[in-house]
Amino acid sequence: MPSKNKNIVVGAFVLAGFVVMGGLIVAFGGGRMLFGTYELKVLFPKGVQSIQQGQTVTLYGKRVGETKEVIFVDENAVEKGVIVVVKVEGFDLPATLEMVVTPNLMGLGKAPVDLVVRDPSDKNKLPKDDTAQIPGRIRQPLDQLLPPEMQKSLKDMTTHIGELAARFKPVAENLGRMLEARKLEDVDARTAAANLDSVVQRFDATLKAFEEVIGDPKNQENFAALIANSRKISETGIATMENVREITQEGKQVTKDVGELMRKLVSTADDMSAVLKRMEQTVASLNDKNGTVGLLLNDNRLYEELLLSARRLTKMLDDVREVMDLAKKGQLRIRAF
Repeated sequence: MPSKNKNIVVGAFVLAGFVVMGGLIVAFGGGRMLFGTYELKVLFPKGVQSIQQGQTVTLYGKRVGETKEVIFVDENAVEKGVIVVVKVEGFDLPATLEMVVTPNLMGLGKAPVDLVVRDPSDKNKLPKDDTAQIPGRIRQPLDQLLPPEMQKSLKDMTTHIGELAARFKPVAENLGRMLEARKLEDVDARTAAANLDSVVQRFDATLKAFEEVIGDPKNQENFAALIANSRKISETGIATMENVREITQEGKQVTKDVGELMRKLVSTADDMSAVLKRMEQTVASLNDKNGTVGLLLNDNRLYEELLLSARRLTKMLDDVREVMDLAKKGQLRIRAF
C-alpha cells in the first residue's frame, strides 16, 4: 500500500510538471505551436547563404516562425534555385510579403531572416494550407553600410564624374598632341604641325646661339665698346638738348625783338602818310598863283628841287614797304652785335 501511494504521488508530480511545461510553452509561444502551424515556402532563384535549420524568422522585429529546411526547386534542374521552408507559428501573414536575408559582413554567426511587407495597403492574407509561397532576396553588403538614398546619390555622382571625364577626354587628347615630341626638321618641312615641344626646342636653340655670341671674347669687347659709346652718345645728346633749349630761348627773344621792330615800322609808316597828306595840302595851296608862295613856285628851279625831293621820298617809302614785306614773310635777318 505505501508503495502504491508513493507511485501515485510521483505520477501526480510528473503530470504537474507536464502541465507547467505546457503553460510555459503557451505563455511564451502564444499557444500557436500547440494550436496550429503551417509551412511557408520562400523562393531564392539564385540561391541563398547563411541559412540553417531552426533560424528565427521575424516580422517587424517579432518572431513569427523558424526555418525548417532548404530544398531545391527541382532536383533535376538545380539552376532553378532553392526554396527555404519556414514553419510559421499560426500567424495570419499579409500576401505581399518577401523574405530578406542579411548575411553578416564578417561571415560569422547566423544571418538575420526578416519578412518585409511590400504593400501594406493590400489586405489579402497568405493561405495556411502549406501552399503559400513568397519571393526572397539577399541584402547586399553595400545596402547594410549605406542607405538607398545615399547609394543613389553616389551613383548619380559617379555618373556625373564619368560624363565630366568624357568631356575632358578631347581636351586631354589635344594636350597630349601639344606636348608630344616632334622634330624641328619635320616642323620646318611642314610635315608636322608646330607644338609646345617644338617651341621649347626653338627657344633652347636661340638661347644656345645667344650664349655662343655672348661667350665670344671679341663680341664681349664689342659689347663693352658699344655700351661705352652709348654712354657717350647719351651725354652728347644731353648737351645737345641743353644747347637747343638755349637756342630756343634766344629765338624767342629774337622773335620778340622783330615784333617790336615791326610795330615801330608800322608807326613810322603811319607818320609818313600823315606828312604826305599835309604836303599834298601844302602843294595845293602853292598852286594858287594869287599868293606869295604861288609866285615863288613859278620859279622853275624851286619846282625841280621839290620834284626831286618827292621822288626820293617815294623811293624811301618803297624801301620801307619792301622791309615790311620781308618782315611779314620771316625773311628779315637782324644781326645782333
